[in-house]
Amino acid sequence: MNSLSLNFDWLTSGNDSPEIQQTMGMFGLRVVDISLTQNEDTFSKTIRDTVLVSAYPLAAWIASSWWRLIFEPLPPTNAKPSVNWRMAHELTAANQGFIWPRVILASDTELMQIWSTPSKAVEQQSVRYINGLEGSCPINLHEFELKAEKFIETVLSRLNATGVRDTPLANLWQELQEERSDAYSSQYRRCEAELGFDPDECPESLVEDTLNLAKQIGSKTLSELAPACSKDLSEAQPLSEILKQIQSSGLKGNPDISIDDSVNPDTPQAPWQRGNKVASLLRDAIDIRENSVPDDTLYDLLGLKKSEYEAWTPTHRQRQHISVAVPLKENRFNFHLRKKHPIAKRFELARLIGDYLLYGNRGESWLTSTDLRTSRQKYQRAFAAEFLCPLSSLQDYLDNDYSESAIEDAGDYFQVSSQTVESILANNGLISSPQSVSDLEASLPY
Repeated sequence: MNSLSLNFDWLTSGNDSPEIQQTMGMFGLRVVDISLTQNEDTFSKTIRDTVLVSAYPLAAWIASSWWRLIFEPLPPTNAKPSVNWRMAHELTAANQGFIWPRVILASDTELMQIWSTPSKAVEQQSVRYINGLEGSCPINLHEFELKAEKFIETVLSRLNATGVRDTPLANLWQELQEERSDAYSSQYRRCEAELGFDPDECPESLVEDTLNLAKQIGSKTLSELAPACSKDLSEAQPLSEILKQIQSSGLKGNPDISIDDSVNPDTPQAPWQRGNKVASLLRDAIDIRENSVPDDTLYDLLGLKKSEYEAWTPTHRQRQHISVAVPLKENRFNFHLRKKHPIAKRFELARLIGDYLLYGNRGESWLTSTDLRTSRQKYQRAFAAEFLCPLSSLQDYLDNDYSESAIEDAGDYFQVSSQTVESILANNGLISSPQSVSDLEASLPY
């Protein structure tokens, strides 16, 4: 797993406020073996691995953004993040008059994903950052929390040692520690973050409604759905889309799927590795070898009646952000689907099959499918792509012809979108990887 390090060599300087002055120093930020703080001083024409800034505003930003950093995922690929989201996830928001490297942090619920780019050549600043990351660099989420804790506490120790006490950061960190140690407070703050709010900015009634909904559908299910219906992504009130889906009429199904259960959500694998493995196991179990998956097979795996499914259309005219399957008795589900295009409908069913195999039959019985980029949703997309269009079969079909027309023909043959074919090829290094098609995040996620 990749590593993260935040280092400060104290160097008191300036005549700013005491908390800024006493926490000045040479800051070094490294991800794996890449220094994200390596910079050129445009005045002295020198290059250093560290930069002179104050640790206080960075520590304060981490502490104030804590809940959103840990629990709020990236918006969907087709949604531009709001200024509010960026303030909680971009390190440059630490500001305080210092020039910070452009680093973006976002959790996928299992890993902290980090992106970074060098300074733009046109930026006229005294410090120009040289390095960036070629794509997202995932860090174990628990490791990130430990490193962030240590950094904040190191800053507070420095302030105490220099006689600067009772700072806003000290008070904020104490409050945060108390909230993290209290189960109800932690759940409350997590709900706020997943709905796109900073602490205490979400209406109390909305948080209470969210907590009550979590009791009904489970906290893990809610954590997949709530960010997709947050205040920044949904035109309606947060939660309203979830409630409409649950209360609307759906399609009854009784999944009939079983594979080797050696794969589980807690396996330390990347989501795409998990998805590919489960898809291969299922293809072997139902013995479809290298062939295209018929629609009837998708219906049968989820226990849906073909006539009912083909006659059914989503009840809402507006674009929906979520699909859910509500558990009933005897392993039956009420499916609330959202896709309308035939190809998109096949992919949606395949995603729900994958979700059932890894989550639905393990006591986390609600099935959820969204446009978010959480670990669970990444797994679903990888599963659906490999199940409907396995790499080996795709390579045999294309026979080293990766032209646009060949990719379109492959999409028609496997009954998936051309974008899915491109994504499979790009993620396996067979064609270049444009950001619009690659699930391996590009140099920046937006």
